[in-house]
Amino acid sequence: MIPALQNPAQFDVQKPVILVVDDDPSNLAVVRDCLVEFNYTVLVAEDGESAIQRADYARPDLILLDIMMPGIDGFETCRRLKAMESTKEIPVIFMTALAETEHKVKGLEAGAVDYITKPFQREELQARIAVHLHNRELTIRLQEAKELLEARVEERTAELARTINVLHDEIIERERGEKERVRLAAAIEQAGEAIFMTDAQWCITYVNPAFEHMNGYDREDVVGQNCSILRSDTHDPEFYRQMQENLSRGRAWSGRLTIRRKDGSLYQADTTFSTIRDAKDTIINYVSIQRDVTHELRLEHELRQSQKMEAIGTLAGGIAHDFNNILTAIIGYTDLAQHKLAKDDAAARDLERVQEASSRAKELVKRILTFSRQGEQERKPIQMASIVDEVLKLLRSTLPSTIEIHQHITTSPKGDTVLADPTQIHQMLMNLGTNAAHAMRDLGGVLSVSLSDVDADASLVTLHPDLRLGPCLRLAVADTGHGMEANIKERIFDPYFTTKKVGEGTGMGLAVVQGIIKNHGGAINVYSEPGQGTIFHIFLPKLEGETVHQTKAVELPNGGTERILFVDDEAMLTELGQELLESLGYTVTATLDSREALHLFRSDPQAFDLVITDMTMPGLTGKELARELMAVRPDLPIILCTGFSEQINEKQAKESGIRGYIMKPYTINSLNTILRKVLAGGK
Repeated sequence: MIPALQNPAQFDVQKPVILVVDDDPSNLAVVRDCLVEFNYTVLVAEDGESAIQRADYARPDLILLDIMMPGIDGFETCRRLKAMESTKEIPVIFMTALAETEHKVKGLEAGAVDYITKPFQREELQARIAVHLHNRELTIRLQEAKELLEARVEERTAELARTINVLHDEIIERERGEKERVRLAAAIEQAGEAIFMTDAQWCITYVNPAFEHMNGYDREDVVGQNCSILRSDTHDPEFYRQMQENLSRGRAWSGRLTIRRKDGSLYQADTTFSTIRDAKDTIINYVSIQRDVTHELRLEHELRQSQKMEAIGTLAGGIAHDFNNILTAIIGYTDLAQHKLAKDDAAARDLERVQEASSRAKELVKRILTFSRQGEQERKPIQMASIVDEVLKLLRSTLPSTIEIHQHITTSPKGDTVLADPTQIHQMLMNLGTNAAHAMRDLGGVLSVSLSDVDADASLVTLHPDLRLGPCLRLAVADTGHGMEANIKERIFDPYFTTKKVGEGTGMGLAVVQGIIKNHGGAINVYSEPGQGTIFHIFLPKLEGETVHQTKAVELPNGGTERILFVDDEAMLTELGQELLESLGYTVTATLDSREALHLFRSDPQAFDLVITDMTMPGLTGKELARELMAVRPDLPIILCTGFSEQINEKQAKESGIRGYIMKPYTINSLNTILRKVLAGGK
């Protein structure tokens, strides 16, 4: 039975309220206990109709929704929730054992924000809920702040406009006392909004200090000038004609203008124009009040950009999984074909080119996944030369052929180690490289990257207080582009400052670079002259006494005669795996169904010497299948294959008892190598 609806007033206002919908009472109890432990207020419903009624009444902060339920299923329940005004903004997370991609797509199309596959880890559930509660709270607060800000601006604008008309009447009629005049004038002079007045011909007659600060003009520069000096080229003549027509009819005009400062830079301003008329109703002055909203607009853009990048990261993972499966088939069948041909056969040479192209595609997918990693990474000893090499390979695939890349490494052997977050160092180098490429995109040029040893002595530390005395690495990134004027160079590390056109950059690239370097105890400087290119020097403290150990390759025998159970839900990959392994002498039983594989194994646990299983499969995932197999026979060697998985990595796989882990696409040699290593007892 579903408990009676609670009065919303009974809810702890400090705790987020979560509605859990599942027709299985045991599932409800498990999830409810977990959420209560995480300090959430929990409501429950056992079917879709009850869930809709409860959500409409209680307005929870988030809904965890099962799919397979009596009556209406989870998809229809979600669609109806999103169609109701009272519940459409509540984030819905599907919580189900249905793991097929088509179900996930269907769930997202129904309006869900996420999809959790049962069984799940408690930490995963908490993390997913926390992210979406935070996103919802951030969106609500941003909207509330925006509405409050707009209301305050409108109120402030109206108040200031009324004050300035009052001031004009005082000047004309000379009826108000000097004290009142001074007070009103002070209010305008001290206002945070830019205020200026013009005559009937739009020549400026007055500006307040906020106008001077916002636009970069001194009062003497603009009084007597036509206000067209503030115009940018972003509004067409029809825009200004409609503004003038609105004012001539006695109505105030308000809207957003792009305004040009004295230095030529542009900013966005919420602007109001109103008229001042004499006793004959003739316009004698115009009054404008402007508020710079550039920062707020950038914050909105950054939020949208952050959400977009999160989606791109998720998409990259999905593409990598499917693409690696395709590459596995290409590489595997090419391997088989090569073994069937003589080395001097013309077709064999063609197949070598196929393998070379496949290898490049494999490396490209790896670099994309490395670049799109989300979240904070732990700092660890890394070799800068390898990071530089990786970034330059990625840049080479994206830059036009008119830009050459030169690399010069002079650090001592194994002396390029720093303690750093590899993802952030990767991002820093990518930002510097893409900036350099942008400076050379019209005429081409040379991007030079060098790495050398330097000692941070007292003179260097005096110039860069963030550095500490001792050995450092100096990374230099140089281009032969157009260079920078001194006034531009002074501002390049300012957040949101950019010389690029709208849509080409956010102005955060170099600010992020500087932040990463400072967080790693380093320093950065820049030298640039117009027409002479630009060079950035980055100093990072070396990590002494630490080395990055490389695993020595082990010579392993080819092939074997062991009995292998091979499991993959894609028919082509199953056929390929069987043919590859049988060509090496193994006895192979292959199946497309993980549950069938479990049945085969349970019927004769000693019939197989090793199991190779894919990770992402319907029914039982590779991890779940491995757990069931090891429950029957704990000593069973298992190798897990995956194209890309956020659910498990190599470390987690081995901690759970899985002996081997191999990323797709694999070759006949790489598959046999891990297989022999696992059978030999290695991990």
